[in-house]
Amino acid sequence: MSVELQLKGVSRHWGGTPVLRDLSLRVQPGERIALIGPSGAGKSTLIRLMAGALRATAGTIDVDGTPLDRMGWRALQRHRARCRIVEQQNLLVPQATVHRNVLAGLLPHWPWWRTLAAALWPVQAERVAALLQSLDMGAHQWALAGALSGGQMQRVAIARALVSEPDILLADEPTASLDPHTAKAVTRLITEQARLRGMTLVFCTHWFDIARQDCTRVIGLRRGEILFDCAPQDATEARLDQLYAGSNERL
Repeated sequence: MSVELQLKGVSRHWGGTPVLRDLSLRVQPGERIALIGPSGAGKSTLIRLMAGALRATAGTIDVDGTPLDRMGWRALQRHRARCRIVEQQNLLVPQATVHRNVLAGLLPHWPWWRTLAAALWPVQAERVAALLQSLDMGAHQWALAGALSGGQMQRVAIARALVSEPDILLADEPTASLDPHTAKAVTRLITEQARLRGMTLVFCTHWFDIARQDCTRVIGLRRGEILFDCAPQDATEARLDQLYAGSNERL
C-alpha cells in the first residue's frame, strides 16, 4: 500500500539548538526525491523524522492523514516497518553470511518462532537469491559479509532494506564512506531500484549530478530550512551555488 507523508511546520531541536526550522512539505507515493545540502543542514534528522525514529519538537508529521505523535505503539511499529533506512554505515554482521544479513531485514515482520527457524536453517533462500541477483551480488549469497569490499557491503545493506518490500526507502548518504567510482555506482543502483519497484525514495546525497537522472524532485536544505523544492531540471547552477556557499562539499 502506498504511503503519503506530510510535514506541517516541523522543527527539531537538539539540546535547545534548532536543527530543523518550520519545515512544511508533502511526499507523494512513488516520488524519488534527492535531498541535498551541506553537512549540518539537517538532512539526517529529517530522514529519521519521516521514519518515525525521532519526534518533532514542534509541528506535525502525518502518515496518510494520521499524525505520527497520535499513533499507538503498534501503528507506529507498522509505519517504521514500511519505511526502511539505508545508513551511511552498512551495519552488517561481518561474521554472518550475506544471506543472513539480508534476511535480517525481515525480522521485524516475523513472529519469534520464524526468527528462530531462520537462525537454524537457510530459509527464504530463493527470495534472497533473486534480490541479490538484481543487485549484481548473486554469487555472494553464502559468503561472509566481512570478506566483501565496501561497495559490496553497501549493496548487501540495500538488499536488507529492500527484502521486506517497503513502501518508502530512506537513504541517508549511504555512499559517504565509499570511493567516488563505487559511490556513483551505488547511487545509480539505489535510484534505479526505487524506479523499477515503484517505491517512494528520499535520497540524501552529495552526488546530485548522478541522482538527478532518476529523481523526480530535489529539495535543497540549508541550515535547517528548505532553500528550494523543485524539479531536477530547475535546480540551476545558481541555486546549487547558493545552497553550498561556504562549503567545499559540492561534487
